[in-house]
Amino acid sequence: MKRLGVKIGWGLGRVIKLFGNAMSALVRCRVDVKRGRVLCWAYNYKQYGCNPRYLTEYLLENYPDMEIVWVFRRGIDTLGIDSRIKCVRFRSWEYLKMVSSAEFLVTNSRTDPWHIYWHKRPEQKYLMLWHGGAALKQVEKDVESKLGYSYLRKAKRDSEVCDLMISGCRANTELIKRSFWYEGEILEEGIPRNDIFFNEPKHKEIRQRINAAYGISPESHIVMYAPTFRRSGTIEPYRINWQELLPLLKEKCGGAEVVVFLRLHPNLIGKVDTASLQTSSAVIDMTRYHDMQELLCVSDMLITDYSSSMFDYAMLRRPCILYATDVEQYDRGYYYDFKELPFPLAQSGEELKEVIANFDRSAYLNRLDLFLNDTLGLKERGVAAKELARWMRQRMIK
Repeated sequence: MKRLGVKIGWGLGRVIKLFGNAMSALVRCRVDVKRGRVLCWAYNYKQYGCNPRYLTEYLLENYPDMEIVWVFRRGIDTLGIDSRIKCVRFRSWEYLKMVSSAEFLVTNSRTDPWHIYWHKRPEQKYLMLWHGGAALKQVEKDVESKLGYSYLRKAKRDSEVCDLMISGCRANTELIKRSFWYEGEILEEGIPRNDIFFNEPKHKEIRQRINAAYGISPESHIVMYAPTFRRSGTIEPYRINWQELLPLLKEKCGGAEVVVFLRLHPNLIGKVDTASLQTSSAVIDMTRYHDMQELLCVSDMLITDYSSSMFDYAMLRRPCILYATDVEQYDRGYYYDFKELPFPLAQSGEELKEVIANFDRSAYLNRLDLFLNDTLGLKERGVAAKELARWMRQRMIK
């Protein structure tokens, strides 16, 4: 009976996609590609964020002649988004018109054209900006045996229609060429979401806004704990005894009060009881906060595990510590041995306390600079959105 239900669901889904693509074909007969129209989406149409957001904000301020449209799933709150941005619902009639007429389509994750009712037209340019830069965890072709058939098909179709990918370092450029089934152009000028790290006045503005929203003292130090996603379903790898750790953190911060931002992976929203991880009143759940980069900008220390946020945060040259109790069990391979990384690793609660107590900032910064420059070949200069916009302007319909 269960197998029959799956088959019916699969068949119904296919019928819906056939209908959607038929409607898309009808729309394409009626609309032309519009010069300067940019259609964006992020994280499967669920968020206004990441690289598409930072590109959008640069275009709004510098190229007001370009029309910016964002796509969201039904039920996603779009209040607070700049009024200059047009918002449409995924798979709506208005969406079909936009996906058929946009000159540029911009996203941060894999997309199967068939699933989104899109048939690329000769005048259209598709920019897949991805959602990370340098990586510790193996991705794409390097873990092909662990990826499902549907994802592999989507990824390969996505790369076939892609006109541009971006990179912020030599290591990431090599990764894209080797593992993304992609042979097109790579713009090696940085990734837009990291431009904010080079804008210190913006950091102060964000901190003031967050202080006001969450009742945080300007003198407090912020420690962000941002573990990555695990498929195991258990909550145990995310646990930290904050009652024991906070006094030590306070001591290392010169006696200042310490606030902890708990930032879980978006895939865990609604699946993990975050309250059980907030073992102190000083821990604030920031999992649903709209922008990870803003949280990194205001954090005085980052504790993570395998997340690529460590590489983003490294550009701020602030302390980053890795806390991972399941290094041997984690189901993804690594591009670097942990000993190669400049970030100290703790594999238990006791080790975490030792690492914090013995943290040597000067030695850390020396290791960090060597890693960024020699191992990664960092290219970030805070101009990624500018260079990406320049690329788009040069290729606009005449």
